[in-house]
Amino acid sequence: MFKSIELRASQLFRGELICPHEPGERCSATEHLTFSEAKEAAARHAADVALRDAVWRSVERYAHSDVPGTAQRGQLLALSFVTPCLRKTAAKVSRTLYVDMADVRSAMIYGALCGLAVAGVGDDVREGLVRAANSAGWAVERADPAERTTDPYALVDRKREHSDHHELARDESDIQIVEEADPAMRQRINGESLGATLHGMGLLEDFLSGDPERTSPEEPV
Repeated sequence: MFKSIELRASQLFRGELICPHEPGERCSATEHLTFSEAKEAAARHAADVALRDAVWRSVERYAHSDVPGTAQRGQLLALSFVTPCLRKTAAKVSRTLYVDMADVRSAMIYGALCGLAVAGVGDDVREGLVRAANSAGWAVERADPAERTTDPYALVDRKREHSDHHELARDESDIQIVEEADPAMRQRINGESLGATLHGMGLLEDFLSGDPERTSPEEPV
């Protein structure tokens, strides 16, 4: 999912310049930033702190815009700026809590969007966004001990006690697999805040088709 966000953002803002200035503030085109420049400037340890804060204020204005489509662009931009940080935390949460990486990433994305939504003038937008995302990630419910394996993505059958009138069928499991492409599942996700937001960003199909990073939880940041 994180790769989809980064790819979508780079495609959406390709050829565009991002203005880090306040509305009405005089500036020249040479002070505007490309997507790559803005992402570098928005990093936590960016050399120019004033520019970093200005970029995040600009992102916050985008995300809170009433102009159709602009808010989704701002949300996508904000998420793409912090995905390296979120990716690292998601891997740590998944290893520590023995929970599915996709569940952690989904929770963190939703948490980040909530943090961005409540950001106000004068707030440290990046810090609030990352803090909300991390809190959501660590809040993901721990997996049942019987389902924990060294591979967080492996689903395993578990033994249960049965009465004399019930015989365990072959391959019977407590885990029921639901096809993500099922229309009912699509409708449910679209009805939720995260699904609606991802749909607006053009990322819902990637979400429903599965997380392309699930096989590489230890990838470098």
